Amino acid sequence: MLDLYALNMERGLHYEGIVTTRNADGTPNAAPMGIICKGPDQVVLRLHEGSHTITNVKRDKKFYVNLSRDPLLFTYSLIGGTSDLEFAEEDHGFSLKNADASFFGEVHHEKEIVKENDAMGENITVMFHSQVRDIKQEKKESEPLSRAICGVLEALVNLSRVKRVPHEKKMEYAERLKEISRVVNHVGGPRHKQAMELIEKEFEIRIKG
Repeated sequence: MLDLYALNMERGLHYEGIVTTRNADGTPNAAPMGIICKGPDQVVLRLHEGSHTITNVKRDKKFYVNLSRDPLLFTYSLIGGTSDLEFAEEDHGFSLKNADASFFGEVHHEKEIVKENDAMGENITVMFHSQVRDIKQEKKESEPLSRAICGVLEALVNLSRVKRVPHEKKMEYAERLKEISRVVNHVGGPRHKQAMELIEKEFEIRIKG
C-alpha cells in the first residue's frame, strides 16, 4: 500500500503541489499551494485567507493534492482557466489527469495563525491538518517539488556568477540571496539549511573578490 514516503516525501519538509477542490457550484478549482508532510499518511495544508481554495476546504474539509514538476501545470493552475487543465472526477472531488502523483486529503483539525509582520504584511494563514488516503502514483520516478531545493539551486547560480558581474549586479545578487535564504530556512530541512550556510559564506568571500 502506497504512503507519502513512497512518493519520496519526507516528514517535516515543505513541498509545492497543485491543490484541487470543488467549488460551491460543483465546478473544479485548482491552485498551486504549499504542503507539509507530517508522516506517512498526514499532511498540513497551509492556506492564506482570500482564495477560492480556502473557501472550498473550509466548507467541504476535503481536497486533492497533485504532485508534478511540469511548469505549465503550475502556471495554468494560477493564471489559466479550468479549460487549460484536464481534471479527473474522483469520489470526493477532482484530481489532475496529468499529475505525476495525487492523493486525497480530509481535514481533521484546523488552526488559524495571524501574522502581522511577515513578507506578506498582515495576513491570516490557516493550517489544515489532514489525513491522507487514495494515493495514486502515475510515474514511478515521481519526485515532489520543493521550494527549498529550487532556492538552493538559484543561490548556486548567483554564486557562480557573482565574481564576473559589475558592482551594481553584485548588490542585486546580495539582496536576492537574503530572500532565498529566508525562504530556504523557513521551508527546508537540515541539509537545505546547511547548503545555504555554505553558500552564504562563500558568497561573502567571492563578492569581495
